[in-house]
Amino acid sequence: MWQLPVNLVEEEILCRVPATSLKRLRSTCKLWNGLFNDRRFINNHFDKAAKEFLVLMLTKEYRICSMSVDLNGIPSAEFKGELSLLDHLSSHLAQFYISQVVHYDGKLLCTNKRYTRLVVWNPCTGQTKWIAQPIDRLWAVEFYTLGSYQDNNSSNKSYKILRHRGHDENQILEIYEIKSSLWRILDVTLDFHLYNGSSVCLKGKTYWFASDKKWEIKPIKFLVSFDYTTEKFARLCLPYPYFNYENVALSVIRDEKLSVLLRIRRINTTNMEIWIRDEIDETKVVSWSKILVVAEIQPGICLSSSFLVDEEKKVVLCSDRWMEEEDVRKSYDLVSIVEEDKEVKQVYCGASTMRSCWPLLFNYAPSLVQIQ
Repeated sequence: MWQLPVNLVEEEILCRVPATSLKRLRSTCKLWNGLFNDRRFINNHFDKAAKEFLVLMLTKEYRICSMSVDLNGIPSAEFKGELSLLDHLSSHLAQFYISQVVHYDGKLLCTNKRYTRLVVWNPCTGQTKWIAQPIDRLWAVEFYTLGSYQDNNSSNKSYKILRHRGHDENQILEIYEIKSSLWRILDVTLDFHLYNGSSVCLKGKTYWFASDKKWEIKPIKFLVSFDYTTEKFARLCLPYPYFNYENVALSVIRDEKLSVLLRIRRINTTNMEIWIRDEIDETKVVSWSKILVVAEIQPGICLSSSFLVDEEKKVVLCSDRWMEEEDVRKSYDLVSIVEEDKEVKQVYCGASTMRSCWPLLFNYAPSLVQIQ
């Protein structure tokens, strides 16, 4: 390896090594360690390296843990190690408590329980950017999302954070540009309600479930996207227009496709359906494809807050909070492995409380791309 030309090693060999494997080679020598700060190499690696997808979960203890999922033969899942994010304001290097997380481009946007702290974190490289917030507006913060846009002055992507706060007619949107480290209010008036916590990020945009303001009793749910380049919203149809879903969730398949989970109550039955939208383009009419239908997993109040789907194997990994019908204060967090016409397998995640954060499953693709 040492006898090969440096350009050949960097541009044809190391740039094809998956990010997690390359991370282990970082301490080999100063030259290889320097590649993690070389923007040209990072962009080359992002284009050429095979993408890995790790299953992560935000637990009720406000921690992010990795999961080992095996869908070959008899599907199984088990918890592995915890991802360590240290609080830079803690004198004892304590762990940062995460109540909300959004993932995009190998980065995690994390907030704490009171929305007073905000950080963008790349677990693969360890890079963090702690973001100062306007103190006079902290009390009303609802949720944050993360997306990207192409910088006109360079070939690199830049990142923005969208912050939504308020209710009904008092909804306020703010944009934070990571490159300039500045907040500004977005001059947009929403004529719909955004469903907090339902967002996913894909190809530079964020997607939410939403409903019209005029429908208060039985809201009509649809999808809304936000483009970080134009800073505009657009509406997208769901598989069943004008339907009052019992429960919904959004997911992204391998950073390529948008997927929705719909729980629909019909006469004497409640089905869970998984639909996939292959192409994300608001200018075209794109149909949804249904890939999986299963009956209700189990009796009781069971709400999927997040899910992951394997399109080829037609297996769904769902996070749920199951509550006792007699006493809703008693609840348990579960991860369910769901296959069509097969027995559901469940992984117990421990007892929960109404005040603890909802379990959140998501795919994480490690990346060397810097926070900028």
